[in-house]
Amino acid sequence: MSLRYIKLTVGSTPIGKAVTWSYPNHDGNFYVIPTYDMHVSGTNDSGRVSTKIFEVIRFGVHRRSTNSNVTVVGLADPQTHTIGKWIGSYKVHSYQSKEDGAWQVYGNYLIHDGPDNPMAEAYATAGCIEVCGGPKGFVIFNDFIVSLSGTKKAARTDKLSEIGGSGKMSIHYLAASRPPLQKRSP
Repeated sequence: MSLRYIKLTVGSTPIGKAVTWSYPNHDGNFYVIPTYDMHVSGTNDSGRVSTKIFEVIRFGVHRRSTNSNVTVVGLADPQTHTIGKWIGSYKVHSYQSKEDGAWQVYGNYLIHDGPDNPMAEAYATAGCIEVCGGPKGFVIFNDFIVSLSGTKKAARTDKLSEIGGSGKMSIHYLAASRPPLQKRSP
């Protein structure tokens, strides 16, 4: 049996807020950025279309070096990418997450764990999609991906690797305005 197609769609309208800091060089400030919805859809084992919506961070605050200004970064133009692979060894760099792994959109643009509570846990990003909610929001996200895939592999790591390398999962970014840089009030 071949794997089934899975589509991720990142929304364009803010649905909430998250606190962040400049990455990879912290300038000592915290910032507020919007969160967005990401629809995950496909066909389950019963042959029914199934969709779940996850809250994600889409944009981040970037500071290239200690001498650089901060800027808002992330993919704002409408675009679609086939997921390149599952990176099981990936660890979140900006926060102590216990939910390892990431989906490679392209280059350094990934989909990985984000804050369980976006206004209380300051994750930083340079434009990756960070899956919020929890506990174990990224695990729940990945479990849903597996349930839509049709994989018959036994081990979870093998399932995720098979899906990531299959070319059957894509992500579409709706056009969104890059949000203004907004410092968090003390």
